[in-house]
Amino acid sequence: MVRVLEIALEIVLSASRDRIADDRHSRDRTTTALAKTLADALPQLIAVSCEKERVTTITFDQDARLTRAGWRVAVETRGDRQQVVVSNRQRCTPGITTLTSIFEAPLDASGFATSLFDTAPEPFREVLAAAGVPVPAAELHGERSCWRWTRDGIDAELILDAGLHDPNHAGDESPWPNELRVRVPWPEGSDDAPIVDTLFACAHDLVDALPSSVCAFVRMTDALERAAGRHERGLAGDDEAVRAEPVDLGGVTTADAALVVIGRNISAQWFGNDAFVHDSARTEFIHQMRVAQRRLSTAMRIFSHWQDAMWAERIKPDLKWLGGLLGDARDLDVFVESTLAALAAADTDAARWDAVREEAETARRAARERVREALASPRYAHVALAWLQWLAALARRTRADAGNARPLHAHAARRVRRYYSRLARTQKLTAIDESSRHLARINAKYLRYTLEFFESITSRRTRTETVRTLTRLQTVLGDGNDAAVALRFLQMMEVEPYQIGFARGWCEAVKRYTAREGERLLRELHKPKVSGG
Repeated sequence: MVRVLEIALEIVLSASRDRIADDRHSRDRTTTALAKTLADALPQLIAVSCEKERVTTITFDQDARLTRAGWRVAVETRGDRQQVVVSNRQRCTPGITTLTSIFEAPLDASGFATSLFDTAPEPFREVLAAAGVPVPAAELHGERSCWRWTRDGIDAELILDAGLHDPNHAGDESPWPNELRVRVPWPEGSDDAPIVDTLFACAHDLVDALPSSVCAFVRMTDALERAAGRHERGLAGDDEAVRAEPVDLGGVTTADAALVVIGRNISAQWFGNDAFVHDSARTEFIHQMRVAQRRLSTAMRIFSHWQDAMWAERIKPDLKWLGGLLGDARDLDVFVESTLAALAAADTDAARWDAVREEAETARRAARERVREALASPRYAHVALAWLQWLAALARRTRADAGNARPLHAHAARRVRRYYSRLARTQKLTAIDESSRHLARINAKYLRYTLEFFESITSRRTRTETVRTLTRLQTVLGDGNDAAVALRFLQMMEVEPYQIGFARGWCEAVKRYTAREGERLLRELHKPKVSGG
């Protein structure tokens, strides 16, 4: 058995973004151009084969026990040769997969004959026999090029699958992007730190090696796994935005380990939405990606002791840049879909606002395009890789320093007390100015996210009543903030004096109502409690 660590990168061309037809001839040109570009930009690559190879890979639905254990059964066709490939895939840290090749065997007319699996581990053979005949889950065709890449004394393998397409969905307007996979052998008993560093160094080099019309973006799973998930959900368009899942800190006793778990949770939401921001007109993907970024910002405030030089220099500035673009796009989404619609409905002549709404819609489309351009840039590709590399290094340090780590309950209790005290000291919301109410909203957000991160170690009352009140408080203060933002947008637009006056009165009424309601909710807010420890 051979064990490697792997990073999967999705190669996106500008032509694919514009939904240009991806016919056979264009795929051939793309494959040749990509392989030549990589060979020219990275002369240290050594081709494993003289020419690209046509490969068809089919994965199969498996018994739930196999899926949980990370087994993958696939059939690969290369020319007139077919073989069964069985592997085990485990998520090491977000973006890094531990891949163990179990065995390969020729496939003959008998299909999945039991004799083919004689060399497989007994637990796998038992579960496979119980699962019955495997059912195809995904099929991808493409052309594969492979290189050997020696970097910092470590031999890596680079695999390009170009021209990927699903023959069962020839009319699909969303052809699969090309994929690059970087693999580095990980011998049993060896330190994974230099291997992980080499993986990320190669990935960063690949981002820089590609021309301006092409970029590489890290993905949490490879193309086959994404294809299987896509077919299970239905074709593109039926995908739902990924929302934050509860953080499970069961069995976690140190603050260091808790940050690793929280980082993985945030990564699932972040990278579960970013690819869809490119291609979907739905606003929820932008919203949920922004939520992921805000949760990450809050997590790093809660765990400020862990902000090292890499975080401060390579990650934080670019996340602030990205967060600003996402925030602008989200503010304009709310302005167009909610606030302007409410203003028009409150007026005696709703049509009076049509021109304003058209102008705002134009601004919203421009903000969305700025987000899409940012997420298609090398800058974004690098910061995504840097975050995953930082998280992998944190997980490694946490394992090594488990005996010297900070206790989780004490750390969580201090942070909860800090954010609750800040919020509890808030003066009457009806008596303070707009910026002070905005600060109260931020403090409510920090406390809510903190309690959600530590939900599994807080009291039952905190998990239910306190968090519910905080959620309502944040929503109410958010409505008041949306009204203030809307007024600023309107003041920058060409609107009639009547409209600006009407908007001022309406927005002031909203802000007064939300301030009164916010005061009531603050009075109802119970002091949160971290239990146990």
